[in-house]
Amino acid sequence: MKTYLFSILLLVACSERKTEIVLSPKDFAASYQATANAILLDVRTLKEVGTGTIANAKNIVYDDVFASKIDTLSHKPLFVYCASGKRSAKAAKILRDKGYEPVYELSGGLNAWKEAGLPIK
Repeated sequence: MKTYLFSILLLVACSERKTEIVLSPKDFAASYQATANAILLDVRTLKEVGTGTIANAKNIVYDDVFASKIDTLSHKPLFVYCASGKRSAKAAKILRDKGYEPVYELSGGLNAWKEAGLPIK
């Protein structure tokens, strides 16, 4: 019995967990700036992007075929955002499931970014 419990504990301890990293707007901005070769990914629609974006963001619209669109992304640190944080959370999960790590999410999305007084272009 002890061997069985030890084996289960060992499996749980060694299992690969994909960790959510959700950052406040200011922490998101600082972490992105401090991370070499990071990719800033905007998953909003083209119409939304037309109203303003974070400088240097790459746009890949989150939709039903998002998982197939990201296959060309380099495996570098990814900073993902949308308007409110809901789509980017779904996109981040897909990215992690496909092996992208680390993936950082902007808490509250671009709406929170603007409320924090951070710049958009």
